[in-house]
Amino acid sequence: MYSAMSGIPSGGPPGGTHTQELWYSLRGIDARLESVLSTDKCLCDACCARSQPLILLFLFSYFGLKNFLYGQAPFCTDVSVFAFFFPQILHFFTRKKLHDMPPKRKRGAAAAAAAAKEENKDAPPSSSSPPPAAKKSRKTSKKSNDEEEDEKKNEEDKLQSPTNEKNKGEEDVARDDDDDDDDEKRRQQQEQQQQPQQAKEEKVMKSCPYLSFVNRPLLDFDFEKRCSVSLIQENCYCCLTCGHFFAGRGPKTPAYTHSLERENHHVFMRLENGRAFCLPENYEVFDKSLDDVRKVLFPRFTSEEVASLEKEAMWSKALDGSEFLVGVVGLNRVENARGVNPIVQSLARVEKLRARFLLSSSSSSLPGRDGGSSNNNNENDTLQSLCQRIWNKHNFRGHTSPDAFVRKLRKQIKLANPEKLETDIDNLFNDPFATLRHFLTFVVPKKYVDELFRGELLMLNQNNKKQPFVFVPLKLPDAPLFRDVMEKNAIPQVALAELLRPFALKTAPEYLILAFVNRFSKNQFTKEVSKNPTIVTFPVKNLKISSSDNSNSGTTTTVSYDLLANVDSAGKATVKHVDGNWYETNDLLVNEVLAQQVTLGEAYVQIYKRVVV
Repeated sequence: MYSAMSGIPSGGPPGGTHTQELWYSLRGIDARLESVLSTDKCLCDACCARSQPLILLFLFSYFGLKNFLYGQAPFCTDVSVFAFFFPQILHFFTRKKLHDMPPKRKRGAAAAAAAAKEENKDAPPSSSSPPPAAKKSRKTSKKSNDEEEDEKKNEEDKLQSPTNEKNKGEEDVARDDDDDDDDEKRRQQQEQQQQPQQAKEEKVMKSCPYLSFVNRPLLDFDFEKRCSVSLIQENCYCCLTCGHFFAGRGPKTPAYTHSLERENHHVFMRLENGRAFCLPENYEVFDKSLDDVRKVLFPRFTSEEVASLEKEAMWSKALDGSEFLVGVVGLNRVENARGVNPIVQSLARVEKLRARFLLSSSSSSLPGRDGGSSNNNNENDTLQSLCQRIWNKHNFRGHTSPDAFVRKLRKQIKLANPEKLETDIDNLFNDPFATLRHFLTFVVPKKYVDELFRGELLMLNQNNKKQPFVFVPLKLPDAPLFRDVMEKNAIPQVALAELLRPFALKTAPEYLILAFVNRFSKNQFTKEVSKNPTIVTFPVKNLKISSSDNSNSGTTTTVSYDLLANVDSAGKATVKHVDGNWYETNDLLVNEVLAQQVTLGEAYVQIYKRVVV
């Protein structure tokens, strides 16, 4: 249909692109013009009130434009007037009310169906009825019966509108909740679909092309776990190609920089948990070929393995092809700590103490000196970790080092006694007896010391005075000052049974420690340390010691002990292995010896085990 006020034909527009665009824009204005002229109310309903001169001005401009398009005589010769008023009139009739803006779309098919139902509800019941604005503008004197019925229905709808609006609001809320539930279900389905894809990507990244560059002979986890660049201990990694320690894994860290600077140095293992990563790509490597490295880094033992170690000797082969006896391996000598290695080798012969060290998964599980647990992030700096490395059959080499352990002991002493000199600390760890006393006091958990080594002595020459002990102090006779008949210095000898005669065991411990406390003495005037050369003769088996009965009868009995370890004045430890053979350990050197050769040295510290009859 054409507009009553418009003379634009319905045929095609004249030729020309700009003319066609103007034609279609005027066709839209023409459709709105009919509704504007048929009502007294402005369409925008927000800005201005229409006046008669404004309509005349619009008609004047409109018909002038029509004649201009069809090539007729111009109705308005003043083009400047037309160009000035036409944009304003076009803007006036194309403005939209805010409440006429379409609502925001709802996501999902269910939301689209709900929106379509709301539009159908809001629509008038009869499509043939004219709009209310047109009804008001038409001058009709009478109303039909149908119109009266429609008005009555509209009034009833208005009365029921509050309840309908509430119901609509509740329906909208319910629909929104349903939409949210649908969105959550879709997200869960998408996540389930993405999980297999992510797993596939991780599997692809698990294979590392640089595992062939892992150089096991260069790996050494015995030393202190500290970054070789920044000297920090936290978050430390080991390069499995060169064996050096570096901190961090992210950009600008020593480990990341090392992987960029050195060719094929890309596989790193975290020293705290054994996880392997490839840098600089920074993805985790899962490969069973690195399990042997983890077994060296974290020695672990089961109860069956510990039981087998107690029954028979086990030999293992190092990476260089040499064989070593598990449990009797060499120890690197640490500077100014000559007494540490023999004491460690001797304590490793105590079966119950060794079993508890081996079965403990970490040093944090061991009780501390105060009865609580000791928290330790660096596992290779404890006596337990050192004992585990001595008895580890997966070692890459036939020796280990107590370097990290000694460093920790020095730091602890320095923190406890800041005024103590370095020379005093050196003297402490150079003396095997002083080292043993320090270990039993500060290193070995007090619970184990009380259970295994603590006993009670009766001083027979002091009216049976009771004296608790952890080790029995024995004094050697003084060396002779004069030469013998042959003009030579005689080497005195004394039997161990004679030195034990003034004592009796009130409570016999399971493991007995004997210490010849005056083997070394310091001259108060010259400050020189002199050694007592007295040789102590002792049995290797069935050492008889008198023991007082705990009952009131006062009867005395004897307790038998077998020798487990003997430390001489030269710092050598001769230990008995589980197979019954004797081995002499001198730092890195380990030699098998006869039982008769054990008594030839100058005994300084001895450890015996009680024989159960």
